Amino acid sequence: MHPFGPSLLLLLSLATVNGAFLSNLNATCFRCICDASTGCSTSTTCRQSYCGPFSISRAYWMDAGRLVLPADEPTRWGAFEDCANDYDCATGIVTQYMEKYGTDCNGDGLVDCVDYTMLHVNGGPRCQGALGGTFASRFYQCLREGKRDSSRTFG
Repeated sequence: MHPFGPSLLLLLSLATVNGAFLSNLNATCFRCICDASTGCSTSTTCRQSYCGPFSISRAYWMDAGRLVLPADEPTRWGAFEDCANDYDCATGIVTQYMEKYGTDCNGDGLVDCVDYTMLHVNGGPRCQGALGGTFASRFYQCLREGKRDSSRTFG
């Protein structure tokens, strides 16, 4: 047992999350959120005010800090759409949103890709809602494939 007890360990792990160290928000997690959101479509059109491969809304973008492409301005009309439709810029939006709201949404004691996905879908203040439907099926299938791929050894 840790000399300071489990309470301090929990506090330290929460401080790490709130300090923006998101070790579980990795390429596989991004790929699975993206795949479940749109099939990772890089189409440059927005659907019902949701844009890009992660299906990001303007409110989500604003809440995440209005990230834009290099040399762009967040006040320019179309800056949100251009960033959300660019995979790299969109991952930046998602990262900033997770840094702001990162928490254990499903109550399992861990902050992992499932929690980040719940945040992405349900929103930070109400992230506890379960993932469902086609989105959940695609997401969990992608995670299973990602774990299987990462456990293979090549020689």
